[in-house]
Amino acid sequence: MMKENQPPQILVCLSNSASNLRTIQLAADLAAGRQIQLTGIYISQSLSLLNDRNLISNFRLAESLGIKVTILYGSDRIRLLSEYVKQKGITTVIYETGYLKSWDKNQFNLLDHLLPEIEKVRVDNSKIDAIPKSKRRLKLSAWLTEKIRLTNFFKILLILLITTLGGLILKDINSDNTNIILIYILGVMLTAIVTKDRLYSLLYSLAIPIMYDFFFTRPIGSLQTNTNNLLTFGILFIVAFLSGSWTAKIQKQANLDAGRAFRTDILLKTSQRLQTCQTISEIFQVTGEQLNKLFGNNVFIWKEKDHKYELVQKFGDNFTADLLELAMPNFVALFKWVKQHQQLAGWGSTKNSKLNFILLPVTIIRGEKTAGVIAIKIDQNKLPDPLTLDLAVSIALTCGQAIRQNLSLKKQAETLALAQQEKLRADLLRGISHDLRTPLTAIYGDSDMLLHEEYQLGGKQKNELYHSINQNAAWLIDLTENLLSMTKVDNQNFKVKREPELIADIFEAALNHLSPLAEEHQLLTELPETDLIANTNGQLIVQVIVNIINNALKYTPSGSIIKLAATKTKHQQILVTIYNNGPQIHDKDQIFKLFYRGHNGTVGRKGLGIGLALCQAIISACGGKIGVENVKPVGVRFWFTLPSWEEN
Repeated sequence: MMKENQPPQILVCLSNSASNLRTIQLAADLAAGRQIQLTGIYISQSLSLLNDRNLISNFRLAESLGIKVTILYGSDRIRLLSEYVKQKGITTVIYETGYLKSWDKNQFNLLDHLLPEIEKVRVDNSKIDAIPKSKRRLKLSAWLTEKIRLTNFFKILLILLITTLGGLILKDINSDNTNIILIYILGVMLTAIVTKDRLYSLLYSLAIPIMYDFFFTRPIGSLQTNTNNLLTFGILFIVAFLSGSWTAKIQKQANLDAGRAFRTDILLKTSQRLQTCQTISEIFQVTGEQLNKLFGNNVFIWKEKDHKYELVQKFGDNFTADLLELAMPNFVALFKWVKQHQQLAGWGSTKNSKLNFILLPVTIIRGEKTAGVIAIKIDQNKLPDPLTLDLAVSIALTCGQAIRQNLSLKKQAETLALAQQEKLRADLLRGISHDLRTPLTAIYGDSDMLLHEEYQLGGKQKNELYHSINQNAAWLIDLTENLLSMTKVDNQNFKVKREPELIADIFEAALNHLSPLAEEHQLLTELPETDLIANTNGQLIVQVIVNIINNALKYTPSGSIIKLAATKTKHQQILVTIYNNGPQIHDKDQIFKLFYRGHNGTVGRKGLGIGLALCQAIISACGGKIGVENVKPVGVRFWFTLPSWEEN
């Protein structure tokens, strides 16, 4: 009974009957314009039944009418249907009678008994299903052709021969006839396993009484037997047939479970692998590989570019014939239709269902954007079942969702990068406005005093003002050079041209470009090998050394020792070290970051925090590494490596 305030739900039973189209349409008409949930159900005993073209056509019609189709497996269809109706809260069941009905009258009565309070609509399609006898014979002939395979007959004969020989051996050793019968029953089970069809178990069961009568009942070698043995033969046939039927059913259920496990594994692995993809090309690669594994046939992924469709990736082998077929005008038009409507086309659909391909859209945004079209080759001798087709649709949808997520992440990354660039720009402007104001103010004040109070100032005072202007100007020049260099790095135009450079020449050039503060410190150079040659850019390395030494000059007291050294390592590299015996660094992990300023309180003016960041960028571009370490008991050592140049 329908619960209060529960919306009505209609369940329509699907079959491979041609008349089932009428039943499906009737269910859709009943629900038209009303708040009714439509569900379709198909109960199958094997996967082979799902390869029927009529059944697949009925599935596609139901889905096109908004009916969600569910497939159940089992032999007791009425009880499966009843349990499903009870669990889902179905209020109305629609099913048909007719030529291809799969339920007899007693089963209909059982359905009424199991679901007494559920409304049942029985559609009489017997007239539609009426088929001439000639066509029935053709259908029977086609069924026998599909069912009976010569290889399975050879398997039956081989098993029958082996079990008979086993029985003769047991007879020679005076074994009980019961053991001979057990061997034949074992043969039935073996037949059910190797042929995987109940028909061959039946044929084998029919052959058992004949073989047993001919070889093991008197008179031996004839089919004349005592009438008292007929009951034994009947029981033997029944036992053998039931054993074979149960074995075949277990084998069939095992195959169904294996098929479901295979599909589940495909879907799970597809989802897991798509989550690790970094690019759209990788997403298409995973999708194509999984679909190729699912269908066992060629898979092609097409993408629209400049109003034309180009092949992005292909999976499988022997592509020539398929590509020629896909290049035909009708396929190009079908690609456009699939992309525009974002619907399944080709085999298994209501659009060009006679094609040998399934065309799936890769939908990014429903109704707006499609990434491409997937074409899957169909083997007419091994048609996929609707579950496989639905799984393919799900994989295509998952592919579209992965592409949408990838594009979204890229957009977020671009937005974040723009935000970071804007923040860096704002920080740079604030730093420049703050750090330039101090030296410019000092230069302006000192020069103003020289202009207006020149005659009142003594020689010593004038020298101090000149020295102050010189220091501030040098600081501004150093700052400007670093800013220009970092601009090149930020714009990704920082290309390094390497050539052989003598380390001794680099050291000499660097020492000649130090700030005037160098006069107040002890500068030492240690170069055990004067012929060290690096494969690098000498001008840039000079800038690195000058930046590091100038930092040491600012952050160490007057009279401190600064030592510049270089040695060759075992790994064909040159190690350059710059040591000072000043205060140690407590934020070693931060000082190479752009715009980071140290917390040394001995310096009145601090830079923008770009000098060491620039050094790191230069060394990386030159193929080396840079770092810093505190030296015990006192001092700091900066180091960087450069590739050594070796003459060929």
